[in-house]
Amino acid sequence: MKIEYLVPEEGSGRVVLTVLRKEMEISASLVRRLKREQGIFVDGKPVYTNYVLTPGETVSVIIDAGEPPCDIVPEKGEIDILFENEWMLAVNKPAGLIVHPSHSRYMGTLANYVSGYYQEKYGDGTCHSVNRLDRDTSGIVIFTRNGFAKDKLAKALKATGSKEYTAIVCGKPEIESGTIDAPIKRLKEMELLRVVAPDGQRAVTHYRVLKTVETEFGKLSVLRLRLETGRTHQIRVHTKHIGCPILGDKLYYNDESCRMSELLGIETQLLHACRLTFIEPFNGSELVLEAPPQRKEFQKFD
Repeated sequence: MKIEYLVPEEGSGRVVLTVLRKEMEISASLVRRLKREQGIFVDGKPVYTNYVLTPGETVSVIIDAGEPPCDIVPEKGEIDILFENEWMLAVNKPAGLIVHPSHSRYMGTLANYVSGYYQEKYGDGTCHSVNRLDRDTSGIVIFTRNGFAKDKLAKALKATGSKEYTAIVCGKPEIESGTIDAPIKRLKEMELLRVVAPDGQRAVTHYRVLKTVETEFGKLSVLRLRLETGRTHQIRVHTKHIGCPILGDKLYYNDESCRMSELLGIETQLLHACRLTFIEPFNGSELVLEAPPQRKEFQKFD
């Protein structure tokens, strides 16, 4: 991928190294590699990092895929591509699929399948995930082909991103549209479990009720939720906190949600990352990603 920077009027007298590190946010180790490979250019001509710039000149570098290398094994598998350009790939992850390999499972993950796709298309299977979802949460996951793009996109998501989810919950919230502002902390007795607690980290979720359905087994509601903060299991914890656990959630539930999930035949949580917007760090435009839910329950009740 090619990265460019146009020197503004106030940039006169700056050296290339300063622009690479401060404006283009390229790490020191990557700058050293680009120097070794003579991969730094001004107006298309190779230069040293001490080159003094003048307004109107364009600094450019080409950052290859495979930097840094990763140990993900390429594997052929189906991926639902939502968007792709030279620096990122957005896919719609199905529920039940792990995003990234672990010590206990190094094959059969979404990252393996993306690596296989990259290997077949580019001859290099290196991939890095920018964001992650729980195994049983479906929706948008972003990958890149190099560490530089991953870091830039991760910063952009944190600074300008808006994440929205659709969930089907047990019952109906007392308020049709509102904000859940309840701190969350990890439960010491169970490392995986999070709870609402006064001494937890700030956690804020905005929601609105899209639809309420009366089934033969009880009432359920379809919610659209937007994260203001990004705590682990935040939506799952918060919906349980207001008395409306997500149907199919085996970690955050109450007696009624368990009963309804069993009677409706719902085995995994009905939570879907449906929309992601942020400012692209490479061209400054707003990118809106949307992923339709694949599970039949969303299509039935939404």
